[in-house]
Amino acid sequence: MTEKDHLILTAIGPDQVGLVAKISEFISRCGCNIEDSTMAVFCGEFAVIVLISGDGESLVRIGRNYREIETETGLVVTIKAPAARKTSEAFLPYTLVASCMDHPGIVYRISAVLSELGVNIDSMETKTYSAPISGTPLFRMEARLAVPARVNIDEMRRRFASIQADENIDIVLGHDSGVSGA
Repeated sequence: MTEKDHLILTAIGPDQVGLVAKISEFISRCGCNIEDSTMAVFCGEFAVIVLISGDGESLVRIGRNYREIETETGLVVTIKAPAARKTSEAFLPYTLVASCMDHPGIVYRISAVLSELGVNIDSMETKTYSAPISGTPLFRMEARLAVPARVNIDEMRRRFASIQADENIDIVLGHDSGVSGA
């Protein structure tokens, strides 16, 4: 089996029906595959990040012709070759779920602890929504983490317990056996 090369494609612009079909058709027509992607619409703006794999010639075709997607869709598209990940450190996969009444600084407080401990956020999704009866704005954050094996998990839990007490945030940290380490 031949080794695959990768490109990352990002696009953002006004949402419209058919954007995913147009982007995926372009990638397929260039002889490449979508390995991973995240897409969302925020306030009428579509945003996507796609990990594309293929042989070198096919990826060059993407790089040479990606402006076709911009012209066809009105999206602003960028492409980038991913940097080689340099680490010899072992990581453990964890999930973190936080929920509370919405207020500024939640993501900052949690991500600051993770950063200080050397924990990488592999993926994160946040959402604000209204409570069913009261309409109170609520916040929920779900993240997949790559925790260095050297990190003391009890210390991380203690740091999160302090945030929970200070800001009334429920934080659940669990080992994620379904995720491969970084």
